[in-house]
Amino acid sequence: MPAGHLHNDGIYAVMDQTIWRPAPGSVRSLNLFARVMGAPGDRNLVSFAFNGGLVLTAPLPGRDSDSAGIDVGVGKVGSGAAAYDRALGLATGTAYPVRGVETLIEITYQFQLAPWWLIQPDVQYVVNPGGGVPDPADPTRRLRNELVIGVRTAVTF
Repeated sequence: MPAGHLHNDGIYAVMDQTIWRPAPGSVRSLNLFARVMGAPGDRNLVSFAFNGGLVLTAPLPGRDSDSAGIDVGVGKVGSGAAAYDRALGLATGTAYPVRGVETLIEITYQFQLAPWWLIQPDVQYVVNPGGGVPDPADPTRRLRNELVIGVRTAVTF
């Protein structure tokens, strides 16, 4: 039976800072960003998360509205979810994996194809997906690391 909690809080901070520009007023720039979040682990699936990276605006000549980025992120599974995994393993007598930490590495590029159309290919490598969720094909093992490739597009009317 899940425990009831009267309160749930969390805190986060975001930082985004230009760290390089070749000349004053130049469109080209390099920004450093970081985000950090914390919440009570006994009532949240994720109790801590951090990600940070770099974004280069106007990375190629003549592509002033494009940007390229790299990101590294870490998410820690809350203590309540990890305790559930341990209890399930004990109750079933199986080697059920206990979730812990997920790590992500991401590379992306935003192409501004027209003033109203953006397309963004993205490649991510996820280490320990879901903090080590069980593989549905074999619940005694964790899912393997994953390569994720995607494309996002935005059309503005």
